[in-house]
Parts: sequence; structure tokens; C-alpha cells
Amino acid sequence: MTGEFKYIVEFSCYIDGEYAEAHEEFFCNWLESPNYYPIYSLAEIYDFQLEEYEELFKKQNIEFNYMKGSSKDSFFVKANIRSPQQFKQYYPYLHGNGSMLNLSLWSLKQDVFRLEEREHESPYPVKRTKNNRTRLIKLKWIANTLIATLNESSTMFWVGHDGDYIAAFSNDENFSTIDSLQKIMPEKVELVTDYEWE
Repeated sequence: MTGEFKYIVEFSCYIDGEYAEAHEEFFCNWLESPNYYPIYSLAEIYDFQLEEYEELFKKQNIEFNYMKGSSKDSFFVKANIRSPQQFKQYYPYLHGNGSMLNLSLWSLKQDVFRLEEREHESPYPVKRTKNNRTRLIKLKWIANTLIATLNESSTMFWVGHDGDYIAAFSNDENFSTIDSLQKIMPEKVELVTDYEWE
């Protein structure tokens, strides 16, 4: 991530210690306001998912493009979501993809995502034998890499590990305190800050 962000807010997908599908209703209701659109999304998906995503995008008239991902069997899919109805149809895919430990992001009103070829290096060395000599080397390769650039008014959401939570990275003052965040929530939502896990 480049640029600065002032606030990080984490929204749990658990209620009373149990995983709940309520997060889908929560985010879809929250983003009903046309003030949040367009929403830009970037997700890294597997090649076997590509056809299903294309079908959804065409059916919902969502602008999209894709390019090769960071591994040989993956793609980055970038979508431009222009309405709450399109977001409602796409959100289950975003969350499901994040639940598979794949990158799933969306940003409000600004396209903060770009892809750039970058060199990567394996974290652990591997054994290579050449001319009867074995040595440890770190593998290197070039792959498309996501660059998210936040500016003074950006807000970006990330589906966290296993889809257990969704984190918001923002410079919007509405994310600065629980009270200010409560003001932009749907009417029937009350934020809980002091929940104790059993």
C-alpha cells in the first residue's frame, strides 16, 4: 500500500462467537447510498473461477477487466460497480473469494488499485543440483503485483483471513471515532465496541 491512511476499522463476521451471514446484509445495507459509488473492486481469483465471474459481470452489466495474477493459475479481476444492486450481487463473490485466502478488496468512489510487474523472491531457499553440486538458492520471478494508493479522501475495504473480518483503511473523518462511524451506519445498526468473547 502506498500513501498514508489514518484509520483502520475492523468489522467482525462473528456474532456471539458464531460465524454469521449478517455481514452480507450489513455491508449491502450500508452501501445502499449512491454517495458511495462508484465502487472499485480488485480480487485475485483462480483460473477455474474466471468463467463464473465473467458470467456474473455480464449478467449484472458490471464493467470489468482482468489480467494474469501473481501465480500461474490466478487472475486479477478489476470491476467497476456503479449501483447498490450490482454490489449486492457481487458482494458474496468478494467475501467468498476472501474466505479462500485470496485477495479481495474494494474502494469507495476512487479507483485506488493498479497492477505492476514486480520481482518476487521465495521466502525459503530450495535445493538445486547442477554438475553433482547441490546448493541452496532462493527462487526469483516477475509477477503482477497489486499496488493500492490511498490519498487524503480514500477508503478501502479488505476481506481478512478466512473471511472472518473485513478491515477498512480510510482517511475519511467518518472512520475516526465510533460515534462518527455510527452516524454513517444504517439506522438499525448499533456498533459494539466492548464485546467480550466467552
